[in-house]
Amino acid sequence: MAGDQELLDCVHQLAAWPELAPHVNQGLAIHDYQVASALTVVDKLDGRAILADEVGLGKTIEAGLVAAELKARYGLQNVLILVPAGLQTQWVQELAAKFGWTAQKGPKDRGWLWVLSIDSAKKPPLSHQLQYVPWDLVIVDEAHHLKNPRTQNYQLVQGLKCRFMLLLTATPMENELTELYALVNLVKPGLFGPYLRFYRQFILDKRTPKNAQALRDLLSQVMIRHQRQEVGLSFPSREVTLVPLRLTGPERQLYDQITEALKAEYRMRIRTDSTILPLLILQRELCSSPRALLPTLRESEWLGEKLEELVLLAESLGVTEKMRAVRELARHVDERVLIFTEYRGTQEALVEFLNEEGFEARAFHGGLTLRQRDALVSWFRDGRRILVSTEAGGQGINLQFCHIVVNFDLPWNPMRIEQRIGRVHRIGQDKTVEIYNLFAVETIEEDILRLLHEKIDLFRSVIGELDVILRHLERRGSLEKRLIDIFFWEDDHDSVVRRLDQLGNEFLAARRRLSWPGDHRDASKDVSS
Repeated sequence: MAGDQELLDCVHQLAAWPELAPHVNQGLAIHDYQVASALTVVDKLDGRAILADEVGLGKTIEAGLVAAELKARYGLQNVLILVPAGLQTQWVQELAAKFGWTAQKGPKDRGWLWVLSIDSAKKPPLSHQLQYVPWDLVIVDEAHHLKNPRTQNYQLVQGLKCRFMLLLTATPMENELTELYALVNLVKPGLFGPYLRFYRQFILDKRTPKNAQALRDLLSQVMIRHQRQEVGLSFPSREVTLVPLRLTGPERQLYDQITEALKAEYRMRIRTDSTILPLLILQRELCSSPRALLPTLRESEWLGEKLEELVLLAESLGVTEKMRAVRELARHVDERVLIFTEYRGTQEALVEFLNEEGFEARAFHGGLTLRQRDALVSWFRDGRRILVSTEAGGQGINLQFCHIVVNFDLPWNPMRIEQRIGRVHRIGQDKTVEIYNLFAVETIEEDILRLLHEKIDLFRSVIGELDVILRHLERRGSLEKRLIDIFFWEDDHDSVVRRLDQLGNEFLAARRRLSWPGDHRDASKDVSS
């Protein structure tokens, strides 16, 4: 804990400070904005709030401070924390290390504090049992997964009887304003009034608010959000390396033939108002690896007589240039390496290749059990090893003991890329975070990277309010659909570059509107006009 007077004055306002003080510097590091958040939740928001700090700012600590303060003031007897299955052990360990609390992981265990997987908690009979308990406090991590009121997750939380509630999410609104209504309605039912009134009063379209100031005023009664640039923390720098790769002859042949066919099919489907999602998926898999591409390619009957030839060509490609680049990087880095890919097929091929080359590499994905995930994180922590992760590793888990990240392929959504980097670039990281972005030259990947790296400047520093900026950018359609239209509609590369520049300029303009110099906005200003 920093020793400045402002922080000391702040922590002494906590009724829980006598309990917390022995843990400071024994594992618990507190920052003034976290204490301020806890006091705001307890004193001003009636113990019911959405904590929506940006990735890596320690929402777990904030939630623990709120629980400690409520416990000190009101003597909490029953506290339930619901988390994604892969984060259950991490929560239990952090609560023990930082607060000295023993959390129970099973519903039959005895104690005052339970950390349960929401995946198991939502299923009968446990879901029914939980709804009969008079909970003092319920905390839900990764709460953006509650955005749909029709899901079991939402209905479970809505049915819990509790005096206090905290929802934790770095992305309170990933897509639509109606999702914000759903989250707020869990924490403070009735704050927004009936849905139709909320819609008429605040929604211009699904991503654009009207009466923005009135909406901010209401949000200030339920949401707290901090940005990295406003909290005064000094994060390690990011060191970005672009790794351009030239495709082999067969790789280039496969890429060019499929991309040409995709362009023709896209234009036909636009004219006939047919779905374009399979085309987007195929293009992104093509940029990743033949192993990722093949299942979708084999089902692409619209390719007609070209299909068999393209499948045979993809099957003939074994080790790709990207895989060789990872091998060379691993040979020259005497550290743990975290590699991200979007696709299980790519992950499997890369892990097999690296192990054949003599490296210790394993796969981290959403299909692992909780015990397997915990064991894998411990294995990765304990040596010079390579963890190849799908997006499941980009959700919530803390890997700040690693500082080297390789983006084997790039999502087209900048928020997902930031979530990847946020696994290591967060509180507790004490080394420069090295980011290696692999891309094939003269492909869509190179254009995407140019947009993200040069125009949006995503990799060099965290962009405040990234999720809000993206919503502004997507008023004219989702980012992925706009990108695929640019790539598949234009006949020459100069036109592609020009339209990408225009898209980048839109992003920068939205960023300027939302991030006035010196304007340290509070959480209520996440929604902007």
